[in-house]
Amino acid sequence: MFGQLFYKKRKFYDDDFDWDNYTADSYHRRLKGDVEVEFRAISKAGQLQFDAATGAVTSQGQPIHPNQCMILEAIGQLAPQTVHEVGCGGGDHLANAATLFPQLQVTGGDRGTSQLDLALQRHPQLAGKIGVQDITMPFSHHWPQVDLVYTQAVVMHIHTAVSHFVALANMVRMAKKYVLLMENPQCHNFVRDIIGLHDAGHFEWDDLHLYQFTGSTGALGILLSREVLDFPPLTSDKQIRENVKPSQRRLRRGDDDSARALFGFSKLG
Repeated sequence: MFGQLFYKKRKFYDDDFDWDNYTADSYHRRLKGDVEVEFRAISKAGQLQFDAATGAVTSQGQPIHPNQCMILEAIGQLAPQTVHEVGCGGGDHLANAATLFPQLQVTGGDRGTSQLDLALQRHPQLAGKIGVQDITMPFSHHWPQVDLVYTQAVVMHIHTAVSHFVALANMVRMAKKYVLLMENPQCHNFVRDIIGLHDAGHFEWDDLHLYQFTGSTGALGILLSREVLDFPPLTSDKQIRENVKPSQRRLRRGDDDSARALFGFSKLG
């Protein structure tokens, strides 16, 4: 009770959810209440089309969520052979990506076993392709190495200690080419933190190029690449926060989270 009363005055914060209690039922209620009221969550063959000329994904019938559309458009434009979703939840993004791009090899991880069970209920074809993964744990060599790693509203909820820094470094280590973050840009100073991690040697990649990826419906993503791409470069968090109504609570929490990082050990020799 007192923790809730003084939440806004605390310097450091816990994650948005108690992950042990964030069950499939909790996730499913949010999915039904927030997504499926307006958008189609699961698409069958032929309901989605990708236009290589425009880079846009279109939906026949009911629209899909703008965030999911942006992820699918990034996959179409970047043309990876393999993708992995961190925090795959009910598996809809992975299943739709595999339906739209049949040659694509998909994998996913989530720290909630009940959510993985839900994913298999909704998408039995994902059996053998998803598994338990806590992206804030030390790196595991059992995790897939793929061309593209992406998230959808995952890192934005991580606020305990330096966990979100660990998550970002782990995702880069998993990715051969790209990392795509579809996150609320006010929940962390993503650009500042990513640049800090790279400059301090915490990323596996020697070269890092940071871009803003904008979907055809206006959804914004942060794209990390090992190679130069033809997208607008990202140099500050201000760029991705334009036209977003400021949340002083979230911005203050993001500043506090960023302040936990200790960068500075210089490369020797």
